Amino acid sequence: MTLHLNERIDQFESPFRRLDALIADLQPAPGLTPILMHVGEPQDEPPALLAQTVAANAHDWNRYPPSLGTPAFLAAVAGYLDRRYPGARGRVRPDRELSSVASTREALFLAASVAIGQARPQPVALMPNPFYQTYRAAAIMAGATPVYLPQSGFPRFEIDLDAIDEATLARTGILYLCSPSNPEGQVLAPERMRQAVALARRHGFLVVFDECYAELHDGHPPVGALEVLAQADGSAGWLDNVLVLHSLSKRSSAAGMRSGFVAGDARVVAALNKVRLNGTACTPAPLQAAAAALWSDDAHVVQMRERLAARFDLADRHFAGYAGYRRPPCGFFVWLRVPDGAALTRRLWAERALKVLPGEYLTQPAPDGRNSGREFIRLALVQPLPVADEGLARVASLL
Repeated sequence: MTLHLNERIDQFESPFRRLDALIADLQPAPGLTPILMHVGEPQDEPPALLAQTVAANAHDWNRYPPSLGTPAFLAAVAGYLDRRYPGARGRVRPDRELSSVASTREALFLAASVAIGQARPQPVALMPNPFYQTYRAAAIMAGATPVYLPQSGFPRFEIDLDAIDEATLARTGILYLCSPSNPEGQVLAPERMRQAVALARRHGFLVVFDECYAELHDGHPPVGALEVLAQADGSAGWLDNVLVLHSLSKRSSAAGMRSGFVAGDARVVAALNKVRLNGTACTPAPLQAAAAALWSDDAHVVQMRERLAARFDLADRHFAGYAGYRRPPCGFFVWLRVPDGAALTRRLWAERALKVLPGEYLTQPAPDGRNSGREFIRLALVQPLPVADEGLARVASLL
């Protein structure tokens, strides 16, 4: 008898598998060491604090960790939120509005299934365009149709929530917003955050603020949803319909830890944890101890930002005078405007042994068929300075 698998999985896409297919017939330019700038994986050494804390808590490897997070982890996250967002100091209740997650990707994926149920016919999930592929996959797996929000073009990249019609809002189960955004590094304005939450409460859907790039900034910390909402609403329901996600992957060069947290509506946090208790793994206790130490330490983050600024200084120099370059206020990506992103990606691999990501692999076509990402490539500035310098020079040589 034929094995029938869930057909929704067939709709999943990986930008990196598409990239592999795009350059499969090419060899990297001979005589050059390949440089990989297509993946946003920090290559700086993680703080020594990480390994030291894991070693000091090795006695906990034989224990099942608490799903919501150890008391030390939750206290450290609450302390971080108080320092980072003083306008929301003391407002988040760690015992019901915070939870550890085994990577924010896990929480992003599960959030759609938590938010979208049978009570909403023909559900849709709203998301930015460009977008993180997990938003789309989560929507599809939950039985929702992804709807991509229009935004202004280069260089502002502002999402237009006013363009969503009432019929679509009535079907919406979840809205994903990324601030600072991947790949543009754009920060949502406070009024846009408040507008999103007002729409969510009016129409009964969940708004998820993905703030994983919140610490990667140019010295001007981007505003966060928790602070914006706390300052606008002093009531007990200030987090209704809201989930905010943060991660150590970028902040602490600790992508291998698979550790993050969610903060938000206690009802959503409880539902999310009910799913996690039944179907996913929790971050091990020694890693939660290390995560607590990292969330409690800001010095290593300052050093990370100094290295990031040095990389963007290199980009400023290599792309000086090029109209398609914009130094973003946040994040570690260059979202570079070019005539044809896929064509340049192939040339960079074949002629410069440099791997980048075509912008159209992070976007979906608009209703008129135009793909706004076609004219972009994404460069991840995560390498040691000499490698980043060489990679940027190779890109500039073909512009």
